Amino acid sequence: MNEWPGLIRRLASDRVVPPFLLHENTWRGTNHWILWGYFAVATSLVLVLRGDVETLSGVYTYAFLGLMTLFGSGCMLLKYKRAALPRDVIAPWSACLTGVSLVIVAFFGNLMGDPTVLTYFALYFSLVLAVVFVMLERLFLLRLVMYALQRMCPSRRSKAGESATTQDKGTGAMGGRTIVRAMREIADTSPTVFFAKHCDLPLLNKAILYARANEHTSHLLVVHVSTESGVQAMADEEDGKNIETLAESVAILDRIYPKLKIDFVHVAMHSGEFGPAAIEWVSSAYGIPKNMMFMKQPSASFPHSIATLGGVRIVTG
Repeated sequence: MNEWPGLIRRLASDRVVPPFLLHENTWRGTNHWILWGYFAVATSLVLVLRGDVETLSGVYTYAFLGLMTLFGSGCMLLKYKRAALPRDVIAPWSACLTGVSLVIVAFFGNLMGDPTVLTYFALYFSLVLAVVFVMLERLFLLRLVMYALQRMCPSRRSKAGESATTQDKGTGAMGGRTIVRAMREIADTSPTVFFAKHCDLPLLNKAILYARANEHTSHLLVVHVSTESGVQAMADEEDGKNIETLAESVAILDRIYPKLKIDFVHVAMHSGEFGPAAIEWVSSAYGIPKNMMFMKQPSASFPHSIATLGGVRIVTG
């Protein structure tokens, strides 16, 4: 129970679950919707099972074993996709495979004991997946609703064959402007940030494709951090050329992807290199949460650990 609010807060900040769960109680400063949600789910489970403690414990067992499987699978994915990522503890493949295998054996052992328990677990798990799916694909679902309305409830102008006004243009459905407004609000919630060290067009393109595929945003900031003042950086022939080339590349990519506004930002730090201080400044200056910032996998010589970056995501190798 102690880890539940923190987990939901992180999922809500990552836009995986509804953001209203982040609302805080003005009296105690707690996320009351998370607590009430947990209470509602736990109470409904007790009522559905009619207080059967054995079945209830079986459902929680499946949840725990599923979580352990995700931990092991995530560890193996990190080892495969981010093998060079700096870390304090390195788990061998044998330990990961053995752990996941034993958890799967325990899962099937519980399944053989009472198969009906899996039905209740699958029901609640499906509800959670449905919420996550709606959050991740809400723009796609709104487009489907728009398409259905255009076919079933066309606007009066579309029926009469009249030209649409600027505000109605492109909808062709009753209530279309409301859906378009909702889609714009989702896309314009907050820009995302990608920290770029050098001008690498394939890397920048990779980051843009990641943002388009995984984030509901219409604005991407490509941020370059240097250790000198802006004037000194531009005076340095090599560094100045890198900054100028990077800015030109970002401008080209901005034209290539017209649906995504891409801007270049040069942050000149008076002291220190790229790290927690620079990330904190960008977050406060532009009002962007740190978990909406991305970067390339750092090298082994990177002086800071990933945990100190405040939730910045590693999106490319």
